Amino acid sequence: MTRYLVTGATGRVAGVIARVLAETDEVVAVARFSDPAARDRLEAAGVHCVTADLAAGLDAVPDDAEVLLHFAVTFSADWDEALGVNAEALGHLVDRLPRLERLLHCSTMGVYALSDGAHAETDRLGDSNAAMMPTYSISKIAGEVMARYVARARGLPTTIARLATPYGDHGGLPWFHLLPILAGDPVVLHPTSPCRYNLIHEDDIVASLPLLLDAASVPATVVNWGDPEPTAAEDWCAHLAALVGREVTIERHPAAPPPG
Repeated sequence: MTRYLVTGATGRVAGVIARVLAETDEVVAVARFSDPAARDRLEAAGVHCVTADLAAGLDAVPDDAEVLLHFAVTFSADWDEALGVNAEALGHLVDRLPRLERLLHCSTMGVYALSDGAHAETDRLGDSNAAMMPTYSISKIAGEVMARYVARARGLPTTIARLATPYGDHGGLPWFHLLPILAGDPVVLHPTSPCRYNLIHEDDIVASLPLLLDAASVPATVVNWGDPEPTAAEDWCAHLAALVGREVTIERHPAAPPPG
């Protein structure tokens, strides 16, 4: 039985992973748990929940994890908070876990410079989210640097997985676009046209997790975590509108999620 520590487990992606892993392994979820219902869902699935603020201290976090799945993230516009949670916290976590054998650091396709949505791992990095989330891309790049450092410094096999656009039974961008279609409101997309995203279903996220952990290495392995063939949001909005018998209207705004 593997002992997993999962951060950010109240999020849509990490929560699904924690609940599935708890069916066969020991899973500790660390989060602030400001929503008691999120904690209840995890505990009902057999996940042991520990309340901790990664930016404030880790004394409550058990130190016996063998695998760290690091999904914690903040979208705060405050640079100190963003760098503290999205970058520094990983270093503090690894320091606390002497038995750690493997690390999966969840990054984002948002670390790439703005493009048409098609990315290779060697593409240029940049601040593609400045209009919507001013600290996000830069602090997530800093998080990747921390993951690269701990891999080398600790000899810790590490995978940096740049998560694309997740969706599934627990929501996601297509679902958020369906809501205005049902309400008769415009869907707001980024000015890039077509506005393409690399989708990944939550079932595929769970299924690919063992492959990502197997790929962990020193220096860290960097991989895009999503469909290599991007899909245009304009196309799925048209499809969703047809399914529910509504019309779809597209508006453009630079603060909408950029392609990726």
